[in-house]
Amino acid sequence: MKHQILVVEDEAGIREAIAIYLRTQGYEVAEAGNGEEALAYIEANEVLLDVMMPVMDGIQLVMKLREHYDFPIIFLSAKSQDIDKINGLQIGADDYMTKPFGSMELIARVHACLRRYEQI
Repeated sequence: MKHQILVVEDEAGIREAIAIYLRTQGYEVAEAGNGEEALAYIEANEVLLDVMMPVMDGIQLVMKLREHYDFPIIFLSAKSQDIDKINGLQIGADDYMTKPFGSMELIARVHACLRRYEQI
């Protein structure tokens, strides 16, 4: 099954780079620049999103998504304090990566997250 992944990131350069990494691995990728745009692409199989975004931040988005959906969500954030990671995981994210991150680690975490969801 070909997975579609929604990348939600307000910095266009980072969003496009992540999309390229994922497409080279065979994923279909949708992109959004903020939480409101992300809600328009909600049929994605997995969401990679930034915490700090305009309009609707990542925390608000995940809380809204978890009211109705159960697909993998990975936070990508410059916020690297333990409390930020713990908060992100407690509100419903499946993983939390801090920026900057390596493309190979990102792909490995996406694969691991999808593998866990496919086993459920």
